[in-house]
Amino acid sequence: MTNIAILGFGTVGGGVYEVISRASKKPLNEVNIKYILDLRSFPEHPLGDRVTTDFEKIINDESVSVVVETMGGDGVAYKFSLAALKAGKNVVTSNKAVVDKYGRELEEAARENGVVYLYEASVGGGIPIIAPLNSCFMGDDILRVAGILNGTTNYILTHMQSEGKSLEEALKTAQELGYAEADPHADLAGLDAARKIAILAGIALDKYISYESIPHIEGIENVTSEDIALAEQLGCVIRLIAVAERVGDKARILVAPHLVGKDSLFHAIREAFNAVSVTGSAVGEVVFYGQGAGSLPTAAAVCGDIERAISGKASAHVRTQCEDGFILDGSEGGKFITLANGKKYRYFE
Repeated sequence: MTNIAILGFGTVGGGVYEVISRASKKPLNEVNIKYILDLRSFPEHPLGDRVTTDFEKIINDESVSVVVETMGGDGVAYKFSLAALKAGKNVVTSNKAVVDKYGRELEEAARENGVVYLYEASVGGGIPIIAPLNSCFMGDDILRVAGILNGTTNYILTHMQSEGKSLEEALKTAQELGYAEADPHADLAGLDAARKIAILAGIALDKYISYESIPHIEGIENVTSEDIALAEQLGCVIRLIAVAERVGDKARILVAPHLVGKDSLFHAIREAFNAVSVTGSAVGEVVFYGQGAGSLPTAAAVCGDIERAISGKASAHVRTQCEDGFILDGSEGGKFITLANGKKYRYFE
């Protein structure tokens, strides 16, 4: 039996319990959730008696080998993750903010203490992308990683096209359905997608890259219904796409709305779904598609990392520091198309 602790018992943390409780295969069906750290109590929950507000109890329990961080934010979540790693416990997280801001430090702490820091669920929800980037492309040079990485904006753009809604109208519906936060700025401004492409680019290029180092981040705030209609006349849809590509020994990384033609698989990505394209020098283009958020899809990715941690399938790895000048300005270069209203959009190929 493997004892774990879950930090934060919200949407994802609760989903981790659901996935583990249904597991039929080893080693997940031998995982015991010994502690749940949360300020709230859950008296009606089957594990209600395992809830604690005392993090030190978890740190000092040598029987706990995996700490699952699903708290959100980059403050206490970072502090607890670092403490757990230094205590010799594997840490699994879905927290893209912590991975983006402190990923290299936490990777170093994991290596120094003989454990692993895993974050499959931080990008793409239930889509397996980080583990494949770390293992399946070992024999190939990754030339480009590109993705529709934000389900909120993809939902909005889809319904602006299919129903002729304005951005504000589509956003309101997305908020009512729970696809968008009350404050949607990080989604609409492209910041969420930027954090995710920074993580993916860092793995693909073996560099620690923070989203703050990306020179060009453009969201969908200025996309209009007219733009959507004019794009459709050209046989295109508009999608918010994050791109990281090799340019010699450097990289060009950007986030921006793109025109996507029917010849691209991204043309068919609708609603709140995500997709990631990986292009290798030998394999060509490989596309990963699926649900980019939600309790159970994200929890499934977390549980995959739990399995890797306790089975020894993952090893500690620290990305190298990104030197000055490595990331090129993404505002220039590439193919642009001008719509009939005079607005210029990048074209995704």
